[in-house]
Amino acid sequence: MKDGYRVIDADGHIIEPSGMWRDYIAAEFRDRGPQLEDWAFGVYLDDVEVNTWAVREPEATADARALRKSRILGTYREIYPVAADRDFDAPSRIDDMDIEGVDAAFLYPSFGLFALADDRVDARLAAAVARAYNEWLADYCRTSGRRLFPIAMVPLQDPAAAAREATYAVGELGHRGVFVRPNPVGGRNWDDPAFDPLWSTMNELGVPLGLHEGGRPNLPQLGERFENLEQRHICSHPMEQMSSCVSLVYGGVLERFPQLRVVFLEAGCGWVPFWLERMDEHYENGLKRNYGASATLSMRPSEYFQRQCYVSADADESFLAHVIDVLGDERIVFSTDYPHPDSKFPHAVDSFLGLDRVSDASKRRILWDNALDLYGVTDVA
Repeated sequence: MKDGYRVIDADGHIIEPSGMWRDYIAAEFRDRGPQLEDWAFGVYLDDVEVNTWAVREPEATADARALRKSRILGTYREIYPVAADRDFDAPSRIDDMDIEGVDAAFLYPSFGLFALADDRVDARLAAAVARAYNEWLADYCRTSGRRLFPIAMVPLQDPAAAAREATYAVGELGHRGVFVRPNPVGGRNWDDPAFDPLWSTMNELGVPLGLHEGGRPNLPQLGERFENLEQRHICSHPMEQMSSCVSLVYGGVLERFPQLRVVFLEAGCGWVPFWLERMDEHYENGLKRNYGASATLSMRPSEYFQRQCYVSADADESFLAHVIDVLGDERIVFSTDYPHPDSKFPHAVDSFLGLDRVSDASKRRILWDNALDLYGVTDVA
């Protein structure tokens, strides 16, 4: 709690310990599980490298990479001195939540954002990687006294296996949602019928889908025309969310699966009003001309968003007041991005509470009520 406000971090992160997959993955895959590079979240899997320094900066010299690695490690140790020394274990995370004023957090991965971000990953290995992660994360959260809640990884290389893993993670392990990267896997957009088994399963389970971009996957990524990592990062996070929103909303997924909830994470919320207006305009023009996807939808795209979608706001997002003016405040949740280096820890909640033109009622709703609705929970500590 902070200054009388109860707070849920709707998009917190864990940093997986180096031996996690070795300890949790099925025995037949133990020699093939993800190997972790460093806290810039590079992953080696079989003969595949994802988001490693060699992938991100192939032209950089060894000395330049070593300097960047040392700076990243130094940044973590400066911002999170205790948690970094303890490999971000659950007790140290709870301690930092108390410092920040966060009551509960829903947890997304770090290395796990990249472990399966390649079409070449064998489907059976992908399923084993996801199962190991989900079992480890359930154990990680189990001792937190209902303050940490796990969000499951699914192997999109095999959509049917992804549906089975969602059923297991939610039904047997207690996960409160499923995350995916927004980038196409296997060349499929989200409205591809191949994913319908996953959406049907989640529709029945009543858990949300969290879309979360990050780093440099070995998958199509908007912004990939830029070699400069900052330029690519500026583009990839919001643009991938916008593309996913088109696929899920305009592509008819939310029409077919009306109980499926979706949250767009770590791209801010400022893109939403413009994008909904643009989709609505195309929908209305399509109806007038009797062509296109408009004929498959029974509502305007913005109405699906208001019915089934949420978006996270950054702690210091000054544009939030304008978004509330257009969208209202019932579909926005709060995110700290802890413990990544761009988090505002330990001042994320303070920064949010200091935003101008956001009412006390809206702040309470965004910090607490909306996340409860999104994740469908009533048992937060």
